[in-house]
Amino acid sequence: MKIKVFLIVLAALAAFSCTVSEQTRRSRAEKRAVLAQTIRQQVDNQQYEIIVRQAFPLGGTPIMLTTPYSLTVIGDSINSYLPYFGRAWNVPYGGGKALNFTGHIRDYHSSWVSDQQVRIALIVENDEDIYQYDVDIFLNGAAYINVSSRNRQTIGFSGEVNENPKF
Repeated sequence: MKIKVFLIVLAALAAFSCTVSEQTRRSRAEKRAVLAQTIRQQVDNQQYEIIVRQAFPLGGTPIMLTTPYSLTVIGDSINSYLPYFGRAWNVPYGGGKALNFTGHIRDYHSSWVSDQQVRIALIVENDEDIYQYDVDIFLNGAAYINVSSRNRQTIGFSGEVNENPKF
């Protein structure tokens, strides 16, 4: 008798756990769809912010960043608040602004590489240098940034798109 009750309770628990896991799967899929739609709108409107978590200096080891660095694009303006690690050739005394500036985007191109990835290339010029930002944004929120310039070594960054930027 005790064994039958135990088996019935065990079967009920197994059925309940399958129902809960199916609901969890559906809610995760809905969250991913909302995130993808939000990122697609941000990219199409040219209003997005990427929070950077890791830097990849050329020829160096990856660096985990503890300070909240970011790259923000709003229309034809860019706010680059990124650290720089690497060699510099012709820069102002003290290192200059490096990748920490606000500027006007001179050239902007975006194209969807796949249904899950957009590639953005933008060129910014300030009083120190000309920078090319190559940005890959994925609809799961991941983002990769590669910055090259005439006077500094190339550097890469990884992070994620801010779902709720405060512009």
